[in-house]
Amino acid sequence: MKNSHITNSLTDNFFSNLFQHHWSEVYSFAKIKTRNHHKAEDLTCETFIKGYLHFESYNPDKKFKNWIFKICENTFIDSLRKQDVFFKSHEYDQCYHLNDNAPTPLDKVILKGKYLDLLKAIGQLKKVDQEIINLFYIKELSYSEISDSLNISYTNARTKLYRAKHKLLEKIT
Repeated sequence: MKNSHITNSLTDNFFSNLFQHHWSEVYSFAKIKTRNHHKAEDLTCETFIKGYLHFESYNPDKKFKNWIFKICENTFIDSLRKQDVFFKSHEYDQCYHLNDNAPTPLDKVILKGKYLDLLKAIGQLKKVDQEIINLFYIKELSYSEISDSLNISYTNARTKLYRAKHKLLEKIT
């Protein structure tokens, strides 16, 4: 019984040192995920609590940072599921990409209902540009889905959509 207490004490001290060493990195990672200071703090605390409770599963031959980041990521995903937020895992893997869902000037034109002018302008674009505009705005596909549909990279899908939006905006204004 005494050896168990000593082992737990050593484990507690070891984990405490890891906690202090990795807190800011895990918090930064959580802040990227949540985009909110308070949620990031909560996620970081929950991550280290789970790490402490399941510390026996940690393999010392592996990097602690990778293990604790995976706990953080899984905890974040669990919190989204609890909130009934719909997402697809392949889209989630783009964790360092920021969402650009703020309405652009083109989005505002679409929202204002100038559809006829918009359709005429889309008809004047190249077929490739028409297709990517159609996939994003009409079929409401994500960048990842567009990249899969067109067999291009995620970054290339974003770039092509960006360029097509600007060509369309030039034709409208």
